[in-house]
Amino acid sequence: MALLIREAEVHTLLTVDDAIAAVREVLEAQGAGSLSEQPRRRVAGQDAVLSGLFATHPGRSLIGGKVYVASKSGGIGFMIPIWDQRSARLLALIEGDRLGQLRTGAMSAVAADLLARKDATRLGMIGAGYQAETQLEAIARVRRLEKVTVYARSRDRLEAFCRRMSQQAGVPVVPAASALECVQGQDVVVTITGAKETVLFGKDLEPGQHINAAGSNRAHDREIDDEAVRRASVVAVDSRATAEIEAGDVIPLLARGELQLQDLPELGEIYTGKRQGRRGDQDITLFLSQGIAALDVATGAIVLEKARAAGMGQEVDFLS
Repeated sequence: MALLIREAEVHTLLTVDDAIAAVREVLEAQGAGSLSEQPRRRVAGQDAVLSGLFATHPGRSLIGGKVYVASKSGGIGFMIPIWDQRSARLLALIEGDRLGQLRTGAMSAVAADLLARKDATRLGMIGAGYQAETQLEAIARVRRLEKVTVYARSRDRLEAFCRRMSQQAGVPVVPAASALECVQGQDVVVTITGAKETVLFGKDLEPGQHINAAGSNRAHDREIDDEAVRRASVVAVDSRATAEIEAGDVIPLLARGELQLQDLPELGEIYTGKRQGRRGDQDITLFLSQGIAALDVATGAIVLEKARAAGMGQEVDFLS
């Protein structure tokens, strides 16, 4: 019997702090070299695209991933299956929308904790959609934010986001008139958009800033330009194997030989001290987030554990 855990139950069970703990667990394993993961693969049909990414969770002897379909109608249904490695028994099938939102924000928070200046208090965000909420909420867990400045193309959405998040995060969240306002004078800058064209330019960056580019996971999409990458003293990724095929922000530089794949430290290597992070307060640092399945499995393991403890979820015999 496997536990089917619905979206509403994930909302009840999973917190930002849980997701941050899961990220740290994954980075520890990644830095130790004990993480096995398969980057996202996509299969295009006539009316939809099926995507899947898979990984182990060596600390708990779990294996699983995330599978979802995006159709022309726009519908996406994220599912996270988790198996026991020893018995090959399916333990859980978790609806993964909220889980993915939280683990993406948590990864950005840990990246900021590792790479942003310790005195960072000002956050600029380009993007005010669904994923932006947990970016703000999670980063506020690792830095004492005094002000957040946000830009989005839809003014109505932007103002609603700022009102909601000011109350939710307990930090002044103010709308900007342009994306540039979210870069100038900020300590940490997050791009979390669905844009296919550049929204952040290297010429606008200032010494000491940290950037999380978290909105793009396709080879031909990019949120930041070449100059932004060139100006960064550290360009960290969540996975080199994934960055090589999905990180549109650096793929052109890799293709031209301006960057080598080994120039991109994985965040787990920085977390465990194998690779250098920020060297000084004037460094510009950059983290490119594409998303890896180990985050879904580790976060899903926490959801499964808490669901069992709370008597939540539905026992289902999928493989009778």
